Amino acid sequence: MKKILQISTLVLLLVFMVACSDQTKEDSSVKAKKETSAVIDDKKTDEVINIAVPKAPPALPLLRMKENHSLGKNVDINISTWEEPESLIAMVQGDEHDMFAFPLTVISKLYNKGMDVKLMNVNTWGVASFLTTDKNFKSWSDLKGKTVYVTLQSSPPDILTQYFLKEAGLEVGKDVTINYASKPEIAQLLISGKAQYATLIEPEATKVTMENPKAKIAFSFEDEWKRVNNTDTMIANAGIGAKDSFISKNPDLMKKFQEEYKKALNWTLKNPKEAGILAEKHLGLDAQLIEKAIPNMGLNYKSAEESKEELSMLYKLLFNFDPKTIGGNIPNESMYYQD
Repeated sequence: MKKILQISTLVLLLVFMVACSDQTKEDSSVKAKKETSAVIDDKKTDEVINIAVPKAPPALPLLRMKENHSLGKNVDINISTWEEPESLIAMVQGDEHDMFAFPLTVISKLYNKGMDVKLMNVNTWGVASFLTTDKNFKSWSDLKGKTVYVTLQSSPPDILTQYFLKEAGLEVGKDVTINYASKPEIAQLLISGKAQYATLIEPEATKVTMENPKAKIAFSFEDEWKRVNNTDTMIANAGIGAKDSFISKNPDLMKKFQEEYKKALNWTLKNPKEAGILAEKHLGLDAQLIEKAIPNMGLNYKSAEESKEELSMLYKLLFNFDPKTIGGNIPNESMYYQD
């Protein structure tokens, strides 16, 4: 009996020890889970910059920045696209985007409406061209009685087209008819031969000359600007801007953005083939077309501060043409971002 009692006691002791051992393992497991959870919770959450761009030159450096993690491993660049200025304006009014590629007329209008925007840099200059399939075309005055196709009504390419026509003594609506259509539509009209005269920007201008041997670039707007105004300044076309509230919250990041965008733009110019591949990957554009068009895209980085002289000249021209094209007033100093 005594022996049986000893055995029972021993069994109970062993059960207790096993239970304690299991509890210790469970406590250790829970502790480990808590520590792992703490490490995950302490990990820095990635920051996302939401940028809205057109499928146009200003977007290309951003693709390099995104692929290269130029703003840091914990900062992601999320790129979305807009087709028409109305879409861009809606994006600025919403809360989903922080930065934008702006036509310079659009940012002026938004700023003059009191919206929360600043221009950070100008990166696209003189990107528009006048194309024709008319082998006898020589000057703007030859357009009397003709129809010209133009993209983006009230955009700089449109206004400059009208400016050059007026300088040649032609009145739009009387001597010349302007029809507005999208960039792809105009390109296709020229390629098919259904249109003879049009203003286009890159890369569509290059696409037309590649696919229709009869099409040629009659005028570079950059050259026409210099001729008409007797100046060496360039035509500022588009730039990157941001919501002022976003800049205020991220001053160091915005300073780094400027530096990295400039580097990425220069990389794009030196590596058109690789830039074309990125444009196809992220924007669905034709890599070979982009590669060939990049030298004609007018890509050149200047900060907003550095661009003031050219911008002032452009805004004065637009204001004199029609104050509504820039929102009624020439923007003052506070529209320009300063490092």
